[in-house]
Amino acid sequence: MFYAVIMAGGAGERFWPLSRRDRPKQFLSLVGERTMLQLTFDRLEGLLPPENVLVITGVSYIETVRQQLPEIPPENIVAEPCGRDTAAAVGLGALHVMCKEHPPGD
Repeated sequence: MFYAVIMAGGAGERFWPLSRRDRPKQFLSLVGERTMLQLTFDRLEGLLPPENVLVITGVSYIETVRQQLPEIPPENIVAEPCGRDTAAAVGLGALHVMCKEHPPGD
């Protein structure tokens, strides 16, 4: 089974002045009406069902991700306990995929 992990963390510091802490770049619409997060999800259409897509994001952005991607099951939107860059986000995503495929106790 294949999964996709979308990393949607970040604190809105690198895309200033458009991006701010309360609205980082992944939640901005730069081309058309869809946000960068939504466009990333759109590129997966036809490749994977929404149940096989996970989004790793910051705690303060969970609700925004849910609003922008209602197709993704809530349990697939994972909050990083604290932002630790790309490697930690990849590891957290891999851990969640492993737990989905091999639940504890199986």
